[in-house]
Amino acid sequence: MLGPDGRPILGPDGKPFVPATPPPPSQTRIPGAYDTSIIPTGAPRFTFTPSLTLAEQWTDNFFLVEKGRTDNFRTSLTLGLALLMNLPNTQGSLSTGLSGVYDTAPDDQNFNFFPTFTASILHTFTPRLTLTISDSFRRDDDPFLADPNGLRTTRDTFVQNTFAISLNWLVDVYQLQFYYRNVLFLPDEGSSTISNIIGGNVSMPVGALNTLTGGYEFTFREGETTNDEFGQRVYGSFTRQIGTYTNVGVSSSFSWIMNNNDNGNDSRIWNISLTGSHGIPTGFSVSARVGYSLFDSERGDPSHLFSTSVDASYRFARGVISAGFFQDFRQTADEGEDFGIVATRAVFANASYSFTPFITGTVHATYSRNEPVQGGGSTSAPSTILTAGANISWLITNWLSASLAYLYIDRDRDRSTNIGSNSIDTSRIPAQFLQSSTENRATLTLSASF
Repeated sequence: MLGPDGRPILGPDGKPFVPATPPPPSQTRIPGAYDTSIIPTGAPRFTFTPSLTLAEQWTDNFFLVEKGRTDNFRTSLTLGLALLMNLPNTQGSLSTGLSGVYDTAPDDQNFNFFPTFTASILHTFTPRLTLTISDSFRRDDDPFLADPNGLRTTRDTFVQNTFAISLNWLVDVYQLQFYYRNVLFLPDEGSSTISNIIGGNVSMPVGALNTLTGGYEFTFREGETTNDEFGQRVYGSFTRQIGTYTNVGVSSSFSWIMNNNDNGNDSRIWNISLTGSHGIPTGFSVSARVGYSLFDSERGDPSHLFSTSVDASYRFARGVISAGFFQDFRQTADEGEDFGIVATRAVFANASYSFTPFITGTVHATYSRNEPVQGGGSTSAPSTILTAGANISWLITNWLSASLAYLYIDRDRDRSTNIGSNSIDTSRIPAQFLQSSTENRATLTLSASF
């Protein structure tokens, strides 16, 4: 954002100020803007950074059971390579990590190979036409990495990949966006999930202070619960700028979900919300959506939900504090492993502070509650996950760093339902599906970059 003098407005951390924007309409998967902060100011055309990381992690409940806990020490050695591109028309970053892992708890298969890959690239054809491509790949056995909301509760190896591509085209005053998103979740045990989303939208100014947006998404999902499921979604929003840094508006979305089998189980999700955002260069920012959601299926009574998405943060010279709250229906197959449609309530808070230019500390906590809804195709029990932790990192030299982290995870599964007005009958859930667990983790990491 430029100031009256034509120069970029800077935030308290010295980086260019980015105004807050309202959250997208409920259920949509609209790609966000490319993060330009990943390229440092004055970066060369190419920057290669090889790295070697040694980590030792201890957990007191490796198999995530309620009784008979087993300690484990996990030693991992990771060879990494990062690439930054800062070409005239192409900017981006690619990084990969090849991790060899040894665990002390298992009786066999103590060794594992866990690779990761992430990429984000922006190519500018003309000032009016840009292409963004991103990909994230991971092989691991940590259920918290597979699903931070706590629906996955067992330590089984999985592969997860998310690919997205979007084209942004400014035609006269019309901002067009076309996008495709693919999510693959492939566990060693269980059924794979594949989600494809093709979408597009157009935004146009209405007067000097208003913006009108409309869009459409087509989805196709394959998995044990979805049974080759098709979906269509229309959405729209209207925003008005009421100050230099403030926007308010309204958004709505309507989804049709069609199950391609003999029995059929078509369902619909409808939402209408008020939206708003406010952010100032001194560091405060808030983005919110508050409204009403309705899920209606041919196999159950309608479920009503007060839906909301709020993210707030305060950034100052040496740190940042952020917090948020979310409550809405979720189509889990579009995010990773397919658990059907669930109602989710989540809250988070974290704070980071740089004690010196070389030492930074962070504390964080997250609570998430998931409940299946009637006709949503979910076979999982209601579940809650609470996580809390802290870590401190130390830049020892310009090539060597160290960190120490602690994480507490409390997973709880039960039969209670209270988020949606008509959740499923949980009285017949087998006892083995209701197993809860707690876990303590401590991780010491040394990383060298060259």
